[in-house]
Amino acid sequence: MSYLFFSRRTAAFLAKKSGLDLEKETILSYIIEVLVLNMANLLLALLLGWFLGVLPGVTACIIAAALFRHTAGGAHSSSPWRCGVVTIIAFPAMALLATHLSRLAPIYTDTFSLAAVFTSLVAVATLAPVDTAAAPIISPTRRKRLKVLSLLVFTLITTAIVFIRWAPWLQAVEIQLCLVLSLLWTSFNLSRPGHLFIAFVDHIKIPQGRR
Repeated sequence: MSYLFFSRRTAAFLAKKSGLDLEKETILSYIIEVLVLNMANLLLALLLGWFLGVLPGVTACIIAAALFRHTAGGAHSSSPWRCGVVTIIAFPAMALLATHLSRLAPIYTDTFSLAAVFTSLVAVATLAPVDTAAAPIISPTRRKRLKVLSLLVFTLITTAIVFIRWAPWLQAVEIQLCLVLSLLWTSFNLSRPGHLFIAFVDHIKIPQGRR
C-alpha cells in the first residue's frame, strides 16, 4: 500500500523517537493514514451536507452509523480512499432523501419507519456482529458482547426515532427519517448484498496516467 507523505513522515518521526523497527513504522504509517483519511472523510461529508442544506441530517446519519459500526460491524472496504468516497456520497444522499420523504403524509413516513425498524431488528439480531478477514472476531465472549451492544444501539436509535416523531421542532421529521435510513444502511452493510457492493467498489479499476 502506498502511504501519504504526511503519514510516512509522521510515522518516521515517531518511530525514531520511540526506537521502533521498520515493520512497526509501516504499521504506524497505516494507522496514521487511516485516522487522517477518516477525519477528512467526515469533514467533507459534513461540508457537503452544509452546502446542500442538510447538515443536521448528515450529522444524524453519521452518528447512528458510527454507533453501529463499532458494535455490529459490517462490510468494509480494503481501501480507506474508496471507503471515504462511499462515506462522502452516502450520508449526504441519505439526508437529501430524508428531506424529500419528509414531505409525504405521516401515514407513509410512519409505515416506512416501521418497516425499516423491523428490517433492522432482523438484520442486527441474526447477522451482527459481522467481522472481516482482516479483523476476525475469535472470542465467543466478545462476539456475544458485541451482539448485546448492537441490540442496545438499535434500541437507543429506535427510541430516538419514536421521540423525534412527536417533537415539535421544524426538522424533526427529517431527522427521524435520517435515523430510519441509517438503520437501513446498517442492515445493508450487514447483509450479503452489502458485502457484494463493497467488493464491487474495491474492484473498480482506476485509470492510471501514462508515464
